[in-house]
Amino acid sequence: MRSLTHYCGTLRAAGVAAAAALLLAACAPGGNSEAGPAPSKPVSTGIGSEPVTLKLLVTSGVDVPFYTALGKLFHAKHSNVTVKVESQDYAALTTTIARTLAGNNVPDLVRVPQLGNLTKDHLLISLDPYAQAYGWNEWPQSQFASTRVAADGRQRGTGSLYAAGAGFGLTGVYYNKALAQRIGMARPPATVAEFEQLLAKAKDARLQPIMINGKDGGSVYPLQNLVMSYAGDARAVQDWNYAKPGASIDTAATVKAATTLQRWGQAGYLPADVNDIDQTRAPAEFIKGNGVFFPSGNWQAPGLDKTGPGQFGFFLFPPGVAGGPSYAMTAVANLGIPAKSPNADVAAAFLDFVQTDQQARQETVTLGGLVPAGPSDAPAPTAPEGSAVAATVSAFQELLKGDGLVGFMADATASIHVNSLIPQTQLLLAGKTTPEAFAAKVQSDYERDLGR
Repeated sequence: MRSLTHYCGTLRAAGVAAAAALLLAACAPGGNSEAGPAPSKPVSTGIGSEPVTLKLLVTSGVDVPFYTALGKLFHAKHSNVTVKVESQDYAALTTTIARTLAGNNVPDLVRVPQLGNLTKDHLLISLDPYAQAYGWNEWPQSQFASTRVAADGRQRGTGSLYAAGAGFGLTGVYYNKALAQRIGMARPPATVAEFEQLLAKAKDARLQPIMINGKDGGSVYPLQNLVMSYAGDARAVQDWNYAKPGASIDTAATVKAATTLQRWGQAGYLPADVNDIDQTRAPAEFIKGNGVFFPSGNWQAPGLDKTGPGQFGFFLFPPGVAGGPSYAMTAVANLGIPAKSPNADVAAAFLDFVQTDQQARQETVTLGGLVPAGPSDAPAPTAPEGSAVAATVSAFQELLKGDGLVGFMADATASIHVNSLIPQTQLLLAGKTTPEAFAAKVQSDYERDLGR
């Protein structure tokens, strides 16, 4: 997407395309794998009439009001089911999730940013029986690729299904329209070099070029985009995400990306205290005008639209060369059913509901900022013309045309984000490691996580 024209009217294409999303990773339905258990009893699509409290454990922030709203919609349809939403911050959840699922107070649905060893250790059930019962196997299967796990419990993209979600996250670059006009941005940058020229103009105008949250991993977004832009394709990153044999991120493109990001920090394009800014403060600062650009995901769009309607735009991170492919990180807001869940059938009914109910799909766009998942003939949501939400969905359509959707490096293993990517990127921006050492260390941590 290299135009300032915003998507308008209904997002019918988005509803269809989201269900057919991640075309580059399409796969057929998998059978039961040995990586994790099937439900302990025959599955049912019935809810019953007995009172049920369905417990969800999600990440703090946008997830809480989003799933609370979906829970209320589900309760309106099934009055005997009360959805209780609890949350932990991203780092805590990814660090403690295995212990939580192995404990005695287990949720019925849990947000699973990374599957890690959760399937291998039998902490999540296989959703294959529910996919069969609800007809998910008849939907475009590419949307489930990232949560299928092979029998070895490591390689993703094939095998049994272990999680599903309401919609797709998408990353790119938000911009303050008024500030972008001040620095002469008539259209989104066509290359990384053009983007850097805009950053320099913003600095010369005494504006903060980029606002970003380095404390909890936001700086990993532009890093991964730079890796893919410099490589000219995303195959190496996607192979790494899916733990394919021999996959490596210790490449020339990664070193060049790390060099660029470090240079941006040294040039003052990033906030001086970037490593102290978290995912709550970053959008708040951006909304106040402290930042021309804000690399982040579509989950930020509803908040930006609510605070400053029509004031913020969005574009895909630019390629390395003019006319080159654009890429963005995307993943479903996945929920898995713990093996110890006492209400697995109700949990599966909730998963089906959020992907197929018209009002739930609308909330997925309006409140969650996500492009809805689900069947290709599902109801299409709407978004206001000129809104940040509409711009992110338009960007999603652009990516589908060029197979530009890629998984997050942060999701490659259960601990790679918290234990490697965040601290190593912080060291990079603080000048305490070199780009070469950065690439080598992340790769070695990855090999350690996979037990290679």
